[in-house]
Amino acid sequence: MKSNKILLLTFLVSYVALSQEKMIKGRVVANGNNVEGINLVNLVNEKSAVTDSNGDFSILAKVDDLLVFSAVNMHYKRKIIEADDFQKDIIIIEMEPKINQLDEVEITKYVNITAYNLGIIKFKPKVYTVAERRMIGRVGSRAERKARVEGEKKLMLIERIGILYSDEYFIRVLKIDPDYVMAFKYYCSEQPDFMKTVNSRVKDKIKLAIIELARKYNELQNEEIVKE
Repeated sequence: MKSNKILLLTFLVSYVALSQEKMIKGRVVANGNNVEGINLVNLVNEKSAVTDSNGDFSILAKVDDLLVFSAVNMHYKRKIIEADDFQKDIIIIEMEPKINQLDEVEITKYVNITAYNLGIIKFKPKVYTVAERRMIGRVGSRAERKARVEGEKKLMLIERIGILYSDEYFIRVLKIDPDYVMAFKYYCSEQPDFMKTVNSRVKDKIKLAIIELARKYNELQNEEIVKE
C-alpha cells in the first residue's frame, strides 16, 4: 500500500511539472536565409512571438503544446513541445525557404491533380487538410483536437494572405499601420466569411473582401485612438 502511495505521488508530481508553462528559448535556421521576422504561435495558450535578426525567439509553453511557425518566404513549420525541450538551453527549428516568391499570384487558374481526376479511382474521396490529417489518431479530447485544427487553419489562411499580398500593399494601398500589419492578418483570419472567400480562389472577390476588412479594421483602430 505504501509503495502504491509513493508511486501515485511521484506520478502526480511529474504530471504537475509537465503541465506547467515555462519559457522556451529557440532559434530558427533556414540554410543561410534571412530568419528575422518569422511569426510563431502557441496554438494551445495562444501566445505569439517574432524572431529577431538572428532567428532567436522565446515563448511560454508546456509539454504537448503545438508551436506553429510561418513567414511569407518560408514553408509552414510545426513543433510539438516535448519534455526534453525543457532540458535544452535552446531548441533549433529548421525551416525550408520558398522559391520565387511573388507579391501577388494568379490563383484563378490552377490544375487540381488527384487520383479521382486522373481516373485511377471512380469515387471522390474525402479531402482532409494538413491539420486534419495530423490530428487523426492523436491523443486528447475531441474538443482539443478540433481547436488545434481550427487554429492551424487560421494560421494557414494568414500565410496565404501573406503570399497573395505584400506588407507594402497593406501599408501603402490599404493604409494599415506598419506596426499592425500582422495584427490585421490575424483580424482577417478571424472572419469566417473571409476564409470562404479565399478558398473560392476568385482573385477579384478576395481583393474586394480584404479592402472592406481593411476599412473596418482602420475604423476600429481610429476608435481606439479616440478613446485613449
